[in-house]
Amino acid sequence: YNEYKSYLRMLIFLVFIGALGANMVNLDPNNIDETLKSAPLVMINFSAGWCRYSQALKPIYEKAASELSANPDVKLSYADCVAHGDICSRYRVNKYPTMKFVRSGEMMKSEYRGQRSVEAITNHVKQLLEDPVKQLHGALELQKVKEENQKQKFVLGYFKDKNSYPYQIFKSAASIMSGQCKFYAYVEEDASSHETVSVIDPVAGDHRFDGAVTDAKQLSTWVKEQCVPIVREITFENGEELTEEGLPFVILFHDPEDSKSVELFTKKVLEQCQDQRDTVNFLHADGYKFAHPLSHLGKSTNDLPVLAIDSFKHMYLFPKFENIHRSGRLRRFVEDLHSGRLHREFHGEVFHDRDGEDVEPESHPEKRDVPESPQATAPPESVFKKLEPSGNRYTILNKKDEL
Repeated sequence: YNEYKSYLRMLIFLVFIGALGANMVNLDPNNIDETLKSAPLVMINFSAGWCRYSQALKPIYEKAASELSANPDVKLSYADCVAHGDICSRYRVNKYPTMKFVRSGEMMKSEYRGQRSVEAITNHVKQLLEDPVKQLHGALELQKVKEENQKQKFVLGYFKDKNSYPYQIFKSAASIMSGQCKFYAYVEEDASSHETVSVIDPVAGDHRFDGAVTDAKQLSTWVKEQCVPIVREITFENGEELTEEGLPFVILFHDPEDSKSVELFTKKVLEQCQDQRDTVNFLHADGYKFAHPLSHLGKSTNDLPVLAIDSFKHMYLFPKFENIHRSGRLRRFVEDLHSGRLHREFHGEVFHDRDGEDVEPESHPEKRDVPESPQATAPPESVFKKLEPSGNRYTILNKKDEL
């Protein structure tokens, strides 16, 4: 009888555990592609069994999956990075646990970095499931939106109705770009003959999508190119996410009231460095809020604007911001990082091929970017590296040394 009771207890426990994870799929190479297409929104928990943070998250994540099990629009999944390291490598996971989202079959840029509780996870998922497109009714509402976004782009579409295929494609693109661009739509019956999508840009002017509004891939790619600026602002709120992209920062520190230096920097990046955006992150930052990195460069807010590179190992100062006007000068600064020249200069190696490039005859020698003697000091250590994900919250995987 006692053996029977023990067996019954075990059976009940196993049923409970099974029900708890009923809406959670364990990913493997055979089911991952199908799973990521099984719902409009799929959340993935990339974890490792030996990681204590992963262990603590697992029961919370399973309960969140259970609470969301009645919603067919979302699926929670789990990727064991020990058993299936290829899956985690595929999505460039460099810490455990990492929680990412797939919308309409495409990985979202932003991952989940919120509180690790059932309530926080479920609330975040519910927010992502809200309609990412705001409906507009009449010219007055559009004018109000323009007034609210005087310095920010937004995407505007005209469609026949919300059930049309072009609108669903538009909504899918909006879902993927959630948090990076605002989407608005006019839905009117007489729009069928001219269903269009445009980016409304109050600074550089509006741009209309010339492709087919029924081509999901083409529209999504175009929206990404239009919405994600080549020069982004770094803040304390998005610093962790930007550092995790793993690309060195080419960063302009400026007075928050100084928009002209940001416009000039952006112009020169577009002219000289568009093909470099996959190798570095071009950023601008409030020089007052980020005064600490300036001090590491021997600069203060009195020296703004200041341009520098942070490679996550060292920081390198652009000689004089005014020199950005010189043809190809910004591009050479970036190329010198990749070639190792910036680092070698700081270790005493002297190059004479550009003597006088940045220094006028009357300038002070100490402001030259080429050191005068082999006794040059080492470059200051990276400051932005400290914004990387904390070891008190994640198990960080080893990364290759940066330049």
